[in-house]
Amino acid sequence: MRLALCSCTLATGLRMASTTPQKAARRQATTAGTPAKRPKTSPHFRKGAFPPVVDEQTRPHTLLLGTQPSDTSLRENRYFMTNANVFWHIVGDALGFRRGFHVDGRTEACDFIRPHLLHDEELDYDDAVKKFTGAGYALWDTVASSQRKGSLDSAIQDAEYADVRGLLRTYPSIRRICFATGGGSAKIFAKAHAAWLKEPGAFRRRDDALAKAAFPKVPTTGEGVELCILLSASPASNPRETWSAAKQRQKGHSDQWAARPAALYPFKRRQWFDVCFA
Repeated sequence: MRLALCSCTLATGLRMASTTPQKAARRQATTAGTPAKRPKTSPHFRKGAFPPVVDEQTRPHTLLLGTQPSDTSLRENRYFMTNANVFWHIVGDALGFRRGFHVDGRTEACDFIRPHLLHDEELDYDDAVKKFTGAGYALWDTVASSQRKGSLDSAIQDAEYADVRGLLRTYPSIRRICFATGGGSAKIFAKAHAAWLKEPGAFRRRDDALAKAAFPKVPTTGEGVELCILLSASPASNPRETWSAAKQRQKGHSDQWAARPAALYPFKRRQWFDVCFA
């Protein structure tokens, strides 16, 4: 072992001795010009959110909560703007219009959503928001800002949370919160508002498996604000194993939908209608 160590030391010494002042200078210059690697919590990835959408002239009864706007939505300065996101499609089907606003050159709904849409009248974003809020719905996000690279909820770090409690104080007519991006958003809400959730009479949850998984200690009875979990509007939430042809046939879909991100659109819409738009 001693011999090996000496040999290693000798070899290292020879390499060091063979380095000329010119090479050392070049190495130092190269190192100095290399930008430092950003930490995961770099301010470069700090992203915010939008203010709540609510009609001051209408008494809102239901608040739909997302998680945090995607990069596409932040760029467009509008909620749920990814083309394959089903939020505005389902809202339109429930309230009598068709989403008429898209991004990245698209002029109509994605082909795996379009055949299932219920209405023909297209509305632009502002009119869709008016229709939505005029029906007594409000919209916001659980996260006010976070460190996040990309758009996935799983990438959220160092989050600051929206003052949902303050919003409900301002609009006490809101008696139901529906989480539009599924259980992930609900779990973030549970973390942010753990003490509030424990207050007697503050909340009750819908009596189903999704709400139970997110809020196991919240009762199903009482007069508190009802907590409901919607199947996520994001296509990223659909596990690919559920898109197999066999699974789609079991659900009554044809094989052409087997590998499409929104193959479950009719299924999601039915659940949203039952939970949020009944």
